[in-house]
Amino acid sequence: MTEETDSNTVQKENKVSASVLDAFDLLKAPKDDAKLNGGSKIISQLHGSENEKDLQYVLKRLVRSLGANVPNMRTGYFATLVALLSNFEGITIPQLLELVKKELHSNGSSKSEVGDVALGQILVCGAIFRSKLILKCSSEEQGEVIQLLMAAGKKKSYLSTVAYLILLDFLKGVDIEQFASVYWPLIKQDFKKDLKEHTLDSLYFLMVINTKFPAKVKLRKLIGSTDVLSEDNIHTVCEKMMTGIDFNSIGHPIYKEVATNIANSPHLQLFWTSGIDSQLVKHNRNRELVAINILTTVLHNINTGLEVLPELVSRNFFKLFMDWFKGLQTASKIRSKRDNEDDNKIMIKKQKELLNALAKALKSDQVEDSIRVEILQKLLFNPGEMNFAEITGTTVVKSIISDLKKDGVKKMAKLFKGVLLNTSKKFLKENVERNWYNNERVKAAELLSYLVSHEAIKDDTEFKLTYMKLLMCFGFFKIGGDDNVAVSSELSGAIKSCFYRCFTSRFSNVDNLVTVLSSLSSFICNILQKEQVRAKIEKQFPKENMECWEMLQEVCGKIEENNTKTKVDKVFLILLYQLGLFLFSEPVHVKIARSSIKELKSCYEHYKKGKKKQSKAKKEDLSADPEWIEVLVEVLLSILSAESSVLRSVVQCVFRLLWEYLTPSAVGQIVSVLDPENESNPLTQEDSESENEDEDNPVQENGKESDEESEEEEEESESDGDDEADDDDEEEMRTPEQLRIAVQKALGSAALESDAESVDADMIDEEEGKKLDEALAEAFKQFHQSKGKKSKKDRKDKKSLSDFRIRVLDLVDIYLEKDPSMDICLGMIAPLTRCLEFCIQDSQFSELENRVRKTIKNLTKIRKFSSVDDIDMNILCDHLKSVIEKDARSHFLFQALGDVITFFATFIIHCSEKIDTKKSKVTKSKAASPLTDIFKESLQNYFQNRNCMLPIIFFHNVLQTDWDGSYALVPTIIQNVFNKNVRLFRRNEGLELLSGFYRSLKRSKPTSDKLIKQLISLETEFETTLVDTLKNDSEFSVKNNFFIILRKLINIMQGFHESCQVETKLNFKSLLEVVGSCKATVKTVNNKQIQDTQAVKKTKPKKNKKKRKFEQMNGNAEPQQKKIKKSSESE
Repeated sequence: MTEETDSNTVQKENKVSASVLDAFDLLKAPKDDAKLNGGSKIISQLHGSENEKDLQYVLKRLVRSLGANVPNMRTGYFATLVALLSNFEGITIPQLLELVKKELHSNGSSKSEVGDVALGQILVCGAIFRSKLILKCSSEEQGEVIQLLMAAGKKKSYLSTVAYLILLDFLKGVDIEQFASVYWPLIKQDFKKDLKEHTLDSLYFLMVINTKFPAKVKLRKLIGSTDVLSEDNIHTVCEKMMTGIDFNSIGHPIYKEVATNIANSPHLQLFWTSGIDSQLVKHNRNRELVAINILTTVLHNINTGLEVLPELVSRNFFKLFMDWFKGLQTASKIRSKRDNEDDNKIMIKKQKELLNALAKALKSDQVEDSIRVEILQKLLFNPGEMNFAEITGTTVVKSIISDLKKDGVKKMAKLFKGVLLNTSKKFLKENVERNWYNNERVKAAELLSYLVSHEAIKDDTEFKLTYMKLLMCFGFFKIGGDDNVAVSSELSGAIKSCFYRCFTSRFSNVDNLVTVLSSLSSFICNILQKEQVRAKIEKQFPKENMECWEMLQEVCGKIEENNTKTKVDKVFLILLYQLGLFLFSEPVHVKIARSSIKELKSCYEHYKKGKKKQSKAKKEDLSADPEWIEVLVEVLLSILSAESSVLRSVVQCVFRLLWEYLTPSAVGQIVSVLDPENESNPLTQEDSESENEDEDNPVQENGKESDEESEEEEEESESDGDDEADDDDEEEMRTPEQLRIAVQKALGSAALESDAESVDADMIDEEEGKKLDEALAEAFKQFHQSKGKKSKKDRKDKKSLSDFRIRVLDLVDIYLEKDPSMDICLGMIAPLTRCLEFCIQDSQFSELENRVRKTIKNLTKIRKFSSVDDIDMNILCDHLKSVIEKDARSHFLFQALGDVITFFATFIIHCSEKIDTKKSKVTKSKAASPLTDIFKESLQNYFQNRNCMLPIIFFHNVLQTDWDGSYALVPTIIQNVFNKNVRLFRRNEGLELLSGFYRSLKRSKPTSDKLIKQLISLETEFETTLVDTLKNDSEFSVKNNFFIILRKLINIMQGFHESCQVETKLNFKSLLEVVGSCKATVKTVNNKQIQDTQAVKKTKPKKNKKKRKFEQMNGNAEPQQKKIKKSSESE
């Protein structure tokens, strides 16, 4: 009997369609798209097949294959089975169950095969649920399916989770009546037992189903309580969750479900401290991962009872938590060889996610300051570490501090003060404490400086002074809390850096800044009266410092005598006091401070003399004698040359006060620093001086720079030493422009005259070829030698130059914030462009390049000017010409400047509008702008000249700018679009320009009669030129794409007139008919040209073909039209 059945099966399978069999191979493919493709092919083949055997074979094979031990294979077969059951209503539950008994049985199977077979049975039940087939059968059949599912889930422990998840997925989609009457009675008895007898799977199912159907699932009858997470059940549930965890069960959904439900429960503290934390006595990776996942979910979902948050940072958990970070830190050098490397990566990633969740939870408006302070105490003091940020590599501490209010800031400041003075102790364990280490005291000082700059106490000068004086005592005078304990130079230097950081944030009120600086200066004077302190300072710093300090006090005293201080007085006070503080800094900053203080003294005296002479003049005329402001600007630039973020912020602060006094020559001083071609660049002189100093008397850096920038540079210079060779190689690859320039010099002036034209090697004789080879070889040799000579010092010098110019650009941006003068803005165009060109040619200036581009955008966005005096159209025309002319720029460089050239051109247009507006008020008439002549010439050059470098976006922006001159450019475009001598792709671009012009008209909508008449005239010219060219010019030939764009343009024109209701004399329907009627004729001509081109190519000798191929490989292929031309000439 068995043999007959087998033979019948073979016969049936032999009759199955070959296309169906082929599609099964796709179900095994590794990619999901291929599996879906295979499944859809099988379903479509079955729909089109009348052979019942195909369907039976497919169904049988799908069911059987679900028991395979290859996960990827099961995925494809499961998806196809669901689709099959959904599409073929003839398949019944009994039929499927019968197939399961025959194909998925475990008789005689090994232990591993039992699990695969059981999983196959579960997947069949899942397919029945997904396809909604279970809803179409009787209650008895539904019971059989669910019993099969539950029985299969009990075969292996890991299958229970899958079975419950599949059942839950189905039950979430049924209504309460179906659940109560059909499904719940079938499974209810499996859950009626004591809580201790439940598994994680059954508990999870019970919690989810109770949430979905609370009225039908009576927990009290099932487990003896109304809530799984009641106070009595918490210990039992926690013990189940934290016992016997393997790596596969870490992601069990019960952990997320429990955490979500407990997050806003009154039992959260009990759950965590007694249920979870109590079981975290020793390291166990899986248990700790579960705890971290639970706590992260709690923090994401907690909305009420936020006062419990500090309790969640519990002692046992946090000790193990910190151990992972500390272990990673100590083993960082050999981590790649450790067996538990993956453990570290997993734990660190999860723990950082937890810290981010904590920071996010503390940003809630419901969180009080006392909670944040308590959390910070746990992170930084006990059980955490003062160096928490460095150990964990996160910014969570500063994130929490930034949300503190005034009282919270003051509480934390007192705690940090205790660490700095060593009046508090570091808790280790019960009855064991120790003094704070120096690195912890430095961290406390750093956090104190962060608190002094806090937004919550920005106007509390008393608080600022209290803690700044404390930092000053340690940093300047080495005075600690205990007179008997000396403050080391290392500790003093680090805390001094923290003191200077207090000034990095902007003061909201200039008067407060003056008050703080004045009080600090008085405090220094009082301390220096002590003989011991003064003796320390005199040993530490040269005599010139003290003399400079006395001079500073004298000048500031005179300024302070004024009852009403002007902005200029405040500027001098801020600069003098701030530079006075730097007299106690590092030697590099001391030198700049001394020289700047002397210059400021003389500048202030000059300012006072000028003020007395103009005592009868108005305040607005203070700038009539500009010498003092120019000297002051020079001092500011000198100060900026120091790599100090503190001095940078101070200069920015005072520069805002000086805005109204700035003259064109003063702004020119600033901009000249950015111009690489300016010989009087002050930085060049400073660089040459510093180079001499470096050679004669090198400065030894001790790592105690008074700002963050110098620390960053030290780190960069240290890392540069290891990878110097690699950097040089990368630079060679990233600086094509430098090599291009070297080659251009070798080729001579011919290369500069026509960069776009190729050199024909056949036209060069042997002698010229040798000379050319030698010149090129020398260019490459010199280029590579110069690259090889680059040293660490060269890179450092370039970094210093880049950073300095970025700081100067800050001043330019500040000047542009208010309404600047038009002549000053126009004067910035050329130096900013040259600076950008300079940056593009060297990859080391990429950061500066981005910053220059940002400043250029700010400049070109200005629409309101304080003054337009002394500016006329001739000046604007000169600026426009200098912007768009190529000059000696290479093709590459000009293309890189394309967007900037466009910005400047539109900016000059807006400037012309301001001048026209001013003149029209006087003359009451508006003549045509001479700028249009320049744009017309450029536009004509764009269409006619192959060497034109201006990008198409340039003309798009000019045409779409809201000014009347754009109308004057349209005729030039129309003439060239229908000019047979213009290249085909340029004609297409011309049509796109016209489309962009009409789109801009749709936005601006012309209303004046003059503009409407002008538009009608343009459209008449367009219609006439179009019809005459397409109908009468037999030599005019274009490709099909031209007509597509032309039709699109006509539709855009029609849409503009219809939407804006602007008068027109065009008949758009007839225009489209003309285009359609001429399309076929012109296309035929174009095809003939292509055929002729192919014929010419076929007649070429074989040798030329090889040469052509070689040129293409090197990217030097000539345009196709040129080759045809040469061939015809030779013929």
